[in-house]
Amino acid sequence: MFLLTGSAVISCDGEYDDDPDTPTDGTRPNSAAMGRWTPNTDYDTCSQAFHDTYFVIGPDGKKYPTWHPPTATDPATSRACSFGHEHGRDPRGSAMWDSLRNHYAFDANNNGTIDTSERDASGVPFGYASEQLRAYNASNGIANANRDEDHVGYKIAWENGITRSRTVNGQVQTFDLSCDALSMLHQETHSADAYASNLHEVVTAIDCSRGADAARFGGKVIVAAMATFGNPGEFTIALSNGDFSTLRFGVPQPTASPAGGAERGRVIPTADTVYANVLVRVGQTSDFAAGLTETWYSGLALLRTDGSELVFIDPSYSVASPSRYFDVAQFTGVSRTIDLCYIGISASGALIDDPLRAFEIVRQARGPECSTVAPNGPLTSRINRIAYDDPRSVFNGCRRHVSLGATRITNGGGSTLWYSDPYGRATRTASFTGGVKQFVGVINNSTAGAVDRVAFGADLDPCLSGSNIHAPN
Repeated sequence: MFLLTGSAVISCDGEYDDDPDTPTDGTRPNSAAMGRWTPNTDYDTCSQAFHDTYFVIGPDGKKYPTWHPPTATDPATSRACSFGHEHGRDPRGSAMWDSLRNHYAFDANNNGTIDTSERDASGVPFGYASEQLRAYNASNGIANANRDEDHVGYKIAWENGITRSRTVNGQVQTFDLSCDALSMLHQETHSADAYASNLHEVVTAIDCSRGADAARFGGKVIVAAMATFGNPGEFTIALSNGDFSTLRFGVPQPTASPAGGAERGRVIPTADTVYANVLVRVGQTSDFAAGLTETWYSGLALLRTDGSELVFIDPSYSVASPSRYFDVAQFTGVSRTIDLCYIGISASGALIDDPLRAFEIVRQARGPECSTVAPNGPLTSRINRIAYDDPRSVFNGCRRHVSLGATRITNGGGSTLWYSDPYGRATRTASFTGGVKQFVGVINNSTAGAVDRVAFGADLDPCLSGSNIHAPN
């Protein structure tokens, strides 16, 4: 299999091959998502021009950025270089890869079929749903409702042969269902955007077609949408008693973002939670995972024009190494995670970041996350403290996992090809301006009952092996 990327072909083993005889579709128009990344000249050695050769052609015939390795050999220089960011797991290893390419391919010659060259120019288009939102808003005269997301936040996770389980009233059931799943979410964990913005692009592809229970509980979907993760202008915080609350902060982008549903939304750590778990006394070890992990919850539905449900999925996405956490003491609400390695709390409860006062500190970060970059902890002079975007920091957004719950499908017969508005509403079988292409398998599993949630991706870290990845990522 091959993935077209501009003037080049990336083979399955990740090698870069310049191939002037291969059709490139390089003259197709750019989507708004193209060209958003520029290198950090302090750390990134790949050029923007090279980066932008990694694209696919979406269903609308436009060029979209897509997955690329964190390091590659630039054919212009014949030298290896680094982009400083990553997009998760290479989708070409997913069992959903061929289905995704066929689904998102552009029928360039308009012959009604997807030819091999058209399929090979396809892939996972970053920004496809947000591009359709722009078209939908323009067509309907809707202002202040476009959603522009940065490039580095697009993350892919996938797993083949996921064994599902089912528990009813606390009793584990005999159950036989296996699924392949790929999910892409734009999830930034380096800026204040997520404090207020609840609208984020999601692509989820699930195929549960194997096992004795597939006929009742299975099904296949490829869904893309601008999904809500809670309400605009607020995010969710975890309370010490195990409950959750919301905190209002900032202005959402776009300002006309729709309200969320019943989903929990974006659970983002606050300074109080972070300090309680990370700044500890002598003899204790910091629990960075408990203090810093943020999890985004959504409940994404495709609804028909009459409001009835066609598909419902409820994925959640967790990041254990964000480069920022919420701090109400900061004007922007952003405190940098790496700075936890250099601060502490005194016996009187005062927060101290002055190395000359480090002797007053009784609680500080203690653990491998800080020991390498800050062996002297709060005693480290200011000039020797590393910045949040330094590749040496492990707080770079790399450690993530996805959790899948329900995949509810109510498509008893007829078409598998549907088009929804960018929010997943008004789904119909005919295309329209701003319509997002969806695949919905023919099955009605809506009354079959729930299966247990399952997580994948936690053991994968794309920041290993000298990839030079750093925040923002």
